Amino acid sequence: MVKVLVVDDEPSIRLTVAEFLRRAGYETVAAADFASASGLTDGVDVAVVDVNLPDGSGVELLDRLNRREPYVPVIMITGDPQLPRISEIIRAGAYDFIVKPIYKDVLIKAVSRAAEKKQLEDEKRQLEEEVRRHAEELERRVEERTAELVEVYRVLAQQEKIAALGRVAAQVAHEVKNPLAGLLLYALHLKGKVEGKLADSETSLLDKIVVTINHLTSTCEQILSFARPVHLAPRRTDLNRVLTDVLQLLEPQLAAAGVRVSADLDPAGARGRLDESSLRSVLMNLALNAVQAMPQGGELRVRTRAGGGTLVAEVGDTGTGMTEEQVKSIFEPFYTTKSAGLGLGLPYAKKVVEEHRGQIAVESRPGEGTTIRIALPAGAEE
Repeated sequence: MVKVLVVDDEPSIRLTVAEFLRRAGYETVAAADFASASGLTDGVDVAVVDVNLPDGSGVELLDRLNRREPYVPVIMITGDPQLPRISEIIRAGAYDFIVKPIYKDVLIKAVSRAAEKKQLEDEKRQLEEEVRRHAEELERRVEERTAELVEVYRVLAQQEKIAALGRVAAQVAHEVKNPLAGLLLYALHLKGKVEGKLADSETSLLDKIVVTINHLTSTCEQILSFARPVHLAPRRTDLNRVLTDVLQLLEPQLAAAGVRVSADLDPAGARGRLDESSLRSVLMNLALNAVQAMPQGGELRVRTRAGGGTLVAEVGDTGTGMTEEQVKSIFEPFYTTKSAGLGLGLPYAKKVVEEHRGQIAVESRPGEGTTIRIALPAGAEE
């Protein structure tokens, strides 16, 4: 029901106008002065206001209503139909005006038109609000889709880098690895020939040649291993056992580096269908990286959790940490924060995790250490 505010200091006019409107099906509230009317404006759809009020101007009330939201059309009542007065009312923003004496039909028609104007304004405002909400939703979806496309492009670019690396690795295998094997045989043969015939200082040069050839061969193998496709052989595996085995194998390095271990393994186990060999290699690499990040000793933290069809393994350290920029680049092939190494450990780890349809994430701050979190789908157990 449309609610109409009637403001007039003359009781007979105020009551008559209100009665006309009630009989026409409108809800009414009435006020005799500016102060009373100011407290009755909430929820009003149309206002019928006398120009002259005992404690203020009806035009002031009109101005106050015009500055409100939502819009309220105001019909002014005037006993002075002179042009200057009418112009003042129109400039103040009145929707319409009625000259006294007030006739019922004139009043009802004016209020009906004002109520229709009010309804149209309300509908317009609602439509504008819906358009605004839809625009914000569309903008949000565009941003999300753009972010998805950027991520897809990044992944494709990464895959292209890996594919290019594979092609280079094949060339390296053909051009470098086989000659290195020949050089190693020649060096070992030469070492056997001169053994006991040269001074130890000169024989040690041959040893250095052998070590260098082995190092180059190992580097070629690392590149080839990274470039080759990962072929998974999933079987029932417990991450707790794999991590425990890795820590046992690293005991000599941990002791030598002054690193203590803090293990928080899920007491119920972290079992799923996983490729144990590749994950063991990944976890070993992550643990070694953590140890190398703590040259002055520290704490190696390992943690597993299982639930909701997901297995989680975390490897963290209290070492030097990385900057935000370094974290962004850490999965790029050949990028490394260490003085030695090819920078293929974490890219390989990411490759293995993604082949498992899992995710790998890094949290790190300079001086506060690094934590690498792997989340893997448990898969259906046999």
